[in-house]
Amino acid sequence: MVSLAAPAGAMAPPPTPLSKRPTLGLKRDSSYLDTDDEASLSSSTKKLKVAFSPNVDVRFVDDWNEKSFELVKEEVRLGIERHLAPGERKDDTQYSKLLQLLSQDVDSGEAPSAKLLKKYMLAIEARVSSLGQCGKLAEAVLHLAWLGRDDVFVALYLRLLTSLAIAHAGFVPRIMQTLVAHFARLPASLGRVPGETPVPRAHMFHRVHTVIETLLRRVPSALNPLKTALEKGFPKDEATTRSYIQYQKHLLHIAEYEPSFQAGVMAIMTERLVSIDEQIQQDIEELEDEVDERVLQQGILRKTGSAEAEESDDSHVASMSESEETVAEDEQKLREIRLKVAKMDGTLDLLFEYYTPLIQDGPRAGLNEAYEQVLTYFATFILPRRTRHAQFLVFHFSQTLPEHASIFARRCLDVAFQAGNLSTNRVARLHACAYLASFVARGAHLSTAIVRETFSILCGHLEDLRRHYEPVAQWGPDKHRYSMYYAVAQAVLYIFCFRWRDLTFGSATPGSGDEDLSEDDLLAEGRDLAWLPGIKEVLQKNVHCRLNPLKVCSPAIVGEFAKIAHHLRFMYIFSILETNKRVRLNNANHAMGAALRGTAMDRKVGEAHLQLEAYFPFDPYHLPKSKRWVEGDYNAWKLPAGMEQDDEEDGYSDEEEEEESDDESLPEELDELAVADSLSVSS
Repeated sequence: MVSLAAPAGAMAPPPTPLSKRPTLGLKRDSSYLDTDDEASLSSSTKKLKVAFSPNVDVRFVDDWNEKSFELVKEEVRLGIERHLAPGERKDDTQYSKLLQLLSQDVDSGEAPSAKLLKKYMLAIEARVSSLGQCGKLAEAVLHLAWLGRDDVFVALYLRLLTSLAIAHAGFVPRIMQTLVAHFARLPASLGRVPGETPVPRAHMFHRVHTVIETLLRRVPSALNPLKTALEKGFPKDEATTRSYIQYQKHLLHIAEYEPSFQAGVMAIMTERLVSIDEQIQQDIEELEDEVDERVLQQGILRKTGSAEAEESDDSHVASMSESEETVAEDEQKLREIRLKVAKMDGTLDLLFEYYTPLIQDGPRAGLNEAYEQVLTYFATFILPRRTRHAQFLVFHFSQTLPEHASIFARRCLDVAFQAGNLSTNRVARLHACAYLASFVARGAHLSTAIVRETFSILCGHLEDLRRHYEPVAQWGPDKHRYSMYYAVAQAVLYIFCFRWRDLTFGSATPGSGDEDLSEDDLLAEGRDLAWLPGIKEVLQKNVHCRLNPLKVCSPAIVGEFAKIAHHLRFMYIFSILETNKRVRLNNANHAMGAALRGTAMDRKVGEAHLQLEAYFPFDPYHLPKSKRWVEGDYNAWKLPAGMEQDDEEDGYSDEEEEEESDDESLPEELDELAVADSLSVSS
């Protein structure tokens, strides 16, 4: 039995001086929201200033104010053994005291000193093999205040966690969850432990990563629990923008020292990006629907910030009219949308920054694993769904090399037309066609050869589909029955409007000596242009066929194509457009598409829901922070020389550049974030 009394005849211990303990202020700590000091993950601070060796040698010099190491070891032994004893021999008295001591708040007057805690950590490590059924003790160890201690304390804590993980794999998931939780919320107060030198938050983050890296090296089975912890610990929608982005910076940092986890990290980030992008579109559509309905029913227009209620007393709330409550709800929803947009903007900026050196400075196209990863995540997460901005990763990086542009174009063609895919997801095939058309039309760095090759391939598929469907199209045009045909037709018209210059060979008169004249010069002189062989014949056959693509394709695109084709003396179709005004689309088969998710176009009145939406994924990019990566990637809209834009008719128009705005002040108009129904172009 161990006695806590001093031996007989021994000198009485000196009185304990009443030193004033350092205290923390009572001000609420919100420092975990401030991530400006965490450039710690930049290249200049990737390596720790201090390396923590798990083989640290600790020597204790006992004094009258501390328990001896032998006594501490005996307390731990008795607590664990009696807790694990069977039947009536079980006694949790000492075990509970041990838990209470380890769980003391660092600011309480009963908190043990760092020196005493070191002894307990060594004593617990010596008994680590017995902790399999001591979950509460393991939990108390996980919640020790270790981040703000000295380097020796951190090294002992690292050694204890490593020993616990090696001896008991069942504790590893909980260990990883506790460590990962610091990425989303790490108050600066954790680095200000009384009696210790303050530790900056950046250094505390380094310590967390050191522990994770050591566990991954010493316990290989910890990788899957870490992946699970990172997925579950990902901040929710209501999290602050800073904590949301900071968490992802830590994900990328983990990928640096654990390359095998790189693919998993990027998958998590891309999937969450797509999810929040989709949520934004749905929120915008719901808010627009609600506002439109109230405008019709009550004549209430959306109000600005002046409608916000500044008083919070009950009488004001009670007297608030129903219309004022409704407007306040709309403003709150709009604020939530903007916060989500800020998270999406920051995430895209991180991904652009991460992939840029890997793709631009990495191996050539066929061997570039980073670009292949972007394509894989595009096909897995983005292509099957309706996003507004996530796809610009593949848009930007597919223009870094001519080979990348060819690879992306072939991938889209394979999804849309490959024989083995004809029975697969119809939505994915339609989206692939829209992505291809938008990429070829908008990609500023695409060569004329790629434009011509892709356009010719699409014209070939268009003609094949016409031959297949026209004999059975007894009831005339039908968007749902022949959806793929109309998707290809619209893609061809869209590309023509943007890239008609790449589809010409100069003067149509051989040997005329006009080879040095530009297309605009030839048009100004009234000369005909020489077009890519076969394209005029294919388009002539299709615009006059029974499937009538000019009636089903988006009126905005058809109208612009009609004007440009006439101006270029390529084709005259205004007579068909006049005739189509008297053509009524068949609605009998509309139920076929009822199971598909409705779009903004589908909700319109009249025949609009029976016509294609002007959906081209690489339309204007409005995110203020990350747009710097795609500037210069656009092929801006340019009218043929001598042709003026008719503002009263649907068509393309250049949008003025949006002014820079911060996360909280994104563009006011909702349609600037929605998928554009018009064919506006951001120059």
